[in-house]
Parts: sequence; C-alpha cells; structure tokens
Amino acid sequence: MNHAGLDETDRKILELLKENARLTFSEIGEKTGITRVSVKNRMAAMEKCGVIRGYKAIVDPTMVPEGVKFFLDVEAVPEFYEEVLEALCLSPLIRKVYAVSGECRIHADGFSPNQSQLNLFANGLYRKTKGVRRISWQQVIAAYKDEDGGVDYVRCKEPEHMEK
Repeated sequence: MNHAGLDETDRKILELLKENARLTFSEIGEKTGITRVSVKNRMAAMEKCGVIRGYKAIVDPTMVPEGVKFFLDVEAVPEFYEEVLEALCLSPLIRKVYAVSGECRIHADGFSPNQSQLNLFANGLYRKTKGVRRISWQQVIAAYKDEDGGVDYVRCKEPEHMEK
C-alpha cells in the first residue's frame, strides 16, 4: 500500500471482500498473488485508517419471510429538524439516515419485524415526533443490485495517510 492511498492490490482486496467478506487471508492472497501475511497487513492498515469499517453478513430482507425492509422519507419543520433527525437515529428499526436535497428532508432505510410494526412506527413517528411535516414510506419488495453489501466503503475521499 502506498502513502498516497490505495493501490491496485488494495482495490482488488476490497472487491474480493465485497463479494465475500468471509474469505480467509490465504484465499485472498491466492486471488491477488500476494502472501496471506501481506493480505493481513494490508487489511489491518485499511481498517486502521477507516477504509474498512467492519465486516458483516448482509441478509436480503426480501428473501426472509420474517421482516420488512423499508424506505422512509421525512420532511421536517426547520426549527425541529435536529429533533426529527435524532428520533430517527435512535429508533432500532432505522439502519441508515441521510440528509437529502430539499428543505429539511431526511431519507432513512429501515427494517421492521413485520408490516404491523412498520405501520405503528411510521404513524407514531408522524403523530408523536414534534416537527414532522410530512412522511412517506415504501416497502421494498425486491432487491436487484446492492453495490455496498458486505464491505462499507468511504468513497468520497482517499485516506489522508495510509501506513505500510
């Protein structure tokens, strides 16, 4: 790995992890042409600088009968934007929260154990959270592409400093 950022081998390691985060260092080494020790060191460096933030199993909720993946779009009253944002971030049903374009708009991805819980959550958020101007939600019925499954990427910037 060079100090300017990721090299081609690092990018290959990330692609392999993205496809299967359970690969061993030896398996990654075989596919990249480097030793398992080199793979381990490179991955440790990418973890240390935040390029790799963790490893996880990605379960497609549309394939599991118990659960509902959903998208939630919220428009907040400007003076209560932070409170609405905090309510979403604190909910155990919400997995990701984004500020999006438009005045005081928030987009969230979530997972609910069932449709009833989703309805209770969304209606409760609208009625009980001060400052929610408008809310809409959509249930995911199929997932066709998920580029970020398996490995979280920091795409917007190269790491400032990568150690060897």
